Amino acid sequence: MEHSIERKQRLTVDGGATIFKQGDKGHEMYVVFSGKVRIFRTQDDHDTDLAVLGPDEFFGEMALFEERPRSATAVAVGETELRVIGKAAFEEMQCDPVVREMLSTMARRLRSMDDAFERLSVEADSRREFMSTRLTQRSWLT
Repeated sequence: MEHSIERKQRLTVDGGATIFKQGDKGHEMYVVFSGKVRIFRTQDDHDTDLAVLGPDEFFGEMALFEERPRSATAVAVGETELRVIGKAAFEEMQCDPVVREMLSTMARRLRSMDDAFERLSVEADSRREFMSTRLTQRSWLT
C-alpha cells in the first residue's frame, strides 16, 4: 500500500492488511496508535519475524533517512490505527543537525542488524533441515 501522505495524519487499516511490502519505496514512517503491526522479512520464500509492535511503537523510520527500498513488510494484526509522518513533515520538525545525523546513522546500523539477523535465521533453518534429512537417511535409526 503506497501512500503519498506529506503531513502527520491517522490511518486505519483492517486486520491482515499490508501497510507496506519489503522492496517498496518508502516516504513515511508510522506510529501505532492502537492495534498491532507484524514486521517481517522474506528471503528465499522464508519469513523471518522481526517484531510485533503495539501502541506508541514506531516503524518504517528508515525511509526518512535513506532512499532505499523497504527492508521488511508490515502487516496489521487486527484493526490498527496508525499515525503517519511523511518525509516533508519530518524534515520540518525542529531537530539539532547532530541529532538528525545520529538518527540517520542508527537507521543504517539497524538495517545492517536486520540483514545479519535474517541471514542467521535462514542458515539455522537450512542446517536443521539438512540434519533432519541426514538422520532419517541413516539405516542405524531404523
